[in-house]
Amino acid sequence: MGKPLAAIVLGVLLIGTWFAQPISSTSALTPRRAAVQYTPPGMVTEGVVPQAAPTWIAIEPGVLARTMLDPAGVRAVNGVVVPADNRPVFRTDSNEPGTDSPGTSFIVGHNYVDQSGEFIPFSALEKVAVGQSIVLGTPNGTLVYAVRQVIRVPKTQLDARTDLVENVPGRLILATCDTTADGRDTTDNLVVIAALAT
Repeated sequence: MGKPLAAIVLGVLLIGTWFAQPISSTSALTPRRAAVQYTPPGMVTEGVVPQAAPTWIAIEPGVLARTMLDPAGVRAVNGVVVPADNRPVFRTDSNEPGTDSPGTSFIVGHNYVDQSGEFIPFSALEKVAVGQSIVLGTPNGTLVYAVRQVIRVPKTQLDARTDLVENVPGRLILATCDTTADGRDTTDNLVVIAALAT
């Protein structure tokens, strides 16, 4: 079996195992396999979508195509969140998104140009504007969020921004390092704040 095929098979097995396991001991629902429907941009979340860890993200119109999240999730360690690879990742120490979510959900990712010269997925956050739609897929259904703010926060001031970690029902925050147009780091974080569109 070739390396790419072996990696795909292993990835499918790991994702299948991940769907079958509870997300956390505090999770009210155990995620289950379900068909995930794509919601066109400009639409709203319809019906009840119980809380669950997100599996994919898209930003419409045309900012970020449907992109799978790292199923392992990530937690802050000593106040620092570092994704394991180039995929966006859900912070498992935040609230799982859903129409019944009591607080803020966080998805983080790296932002740079990889060795092949391609921008990785969360580099697309540089193009996000107020009013655009963020679509999240979960095992329980699809959620649509409307972008309310796009801000840059100096890394040295991030700890002081307690407003960003407050629990606000139905709020989604995407965060990455800010970069220049050619992919070089700045001293800021780029933060996208969105609200559930119902």
